[in-house]
Amino acid sequence: MSTAFMPESHRQADPRPATPWEWPLAPGEVRRIDAAPVQRWLDVAAGRVWLTPTREDDLAADHWLAAGERLALPAGTAWVVEAWPSARVALHQAAPCPAQPLPC
Repeated sequence: MSTAFMPESHRQADPRPATPWEWPLAPGEVRRIDAAPVQRWLDVAAGRVWLTPTREDDLAADHWLAAGERLALPAGTAWVVEAWPSARVALHQAAPCPAQPLPC
């Protein structure tokens, strides 16, 4: 039975990720999101996160996201995400564009 539309208070706690690209973050947990050759989006399903790109210069910008918010992660960028205090996040990638004839 799908619980996608069930209120959070009615779902059973399950520490396992729902998909390979969705995971819970424990209080204060930090994870690295490695760079990818395509743009992706990070969605916050529950809680709040701090997100910042990993860069070797001073141009990195911190982002705070709450449940229901998303941020585009440009192709070729790596990120660090930390739960504040805990969160559940999902990482999405657009499907590849068809070769012809429609532009993406």
